[in-house]
Amino acid sequence: MKIKAITIDFWNTLYNSGNGIKRNEYRHEQLKNAIQSTGCNPSQIEFEDAMRASWEYFNKIWLNDSRTPAPEDTVGFFLNYMKVPYDYTILSEVARHFGEAILVHPPDLMESVPKVIEAITGKFELAIVSDTGFSKGTELRQLLEQSGIAKYFSAMSFSDETGVSKPHPKAFLTALNELSISPEEAIHIGDIEATDIIGAKNLGMKAIKFTGDPTARHGVDNNGDSLADYVADSWSDILEYIDKLRITN
Repeated sequence: MKIKAITIDFWNTLYNSGNGIKRNEYRHEQLKNAIQSTGCNPSQIEFEDAMRASWEYFNKIWLNDSRTPAPEDTVGFFLNYMKVPYDYTILSEVARHFGEAILVHPPDLMESVPKVIEAITGKFELAIVSDTGFSKGTELRQLLEQSGIAKYFSAMSFSDETGVSKPHPKAFLTALNELSISPEEAIHIGDIEATDIIGAKNLGMKAIKFTGDPTARHGVDNNGDSLADYVADSWSDILEYIDKLRITN
């Protein structure tokens, strides 16, 4: 069947995790300011312990329930874990800063992404299929606009908006249905085997696994066997593999 569309993951595929330390420092500063406004002054050890527990809370739900908690939920978990008294105004303000951190300290596009995206535009419909964390789809769209590549994508599916994360079928079908394209007519490009690749292949999509981002925190499975049709460590390779999949289908 002819390939008509390509869906692409956001984190560690289109963008790296660059400036992650600065983003976290910014978020921690906002969180500490909020906590101190309630009259609490936790130690650094208590703060780090609560932050670690919050990430465990997020990852457990993300990986086990195929959904991503809203920033307000994760921040609320943190504040409850530390037994900090707070109201909705504090919670929503901290969550807003957490989301906007990606615009204050943005990651970088992976090398050759603009060139490859421009090369395949017009040949295929393009869509984003991405799980979200502290930054919602709203902020990710703004970053895509700032990077100059939003105009190439005809559909975008973000987990905070769909209510599910990959590998749930709805994560992919939300974008494909908007394009009026069947899974068999599409290729998905992403970096995580358990979410991107398995989710796409289970739907009948073709898949290219991207292993070219050394900053990927969840790329620990990238050295093992993959169900992907191809494994690429650069976007130049991805362009080659797209052509091969187009010819063989």
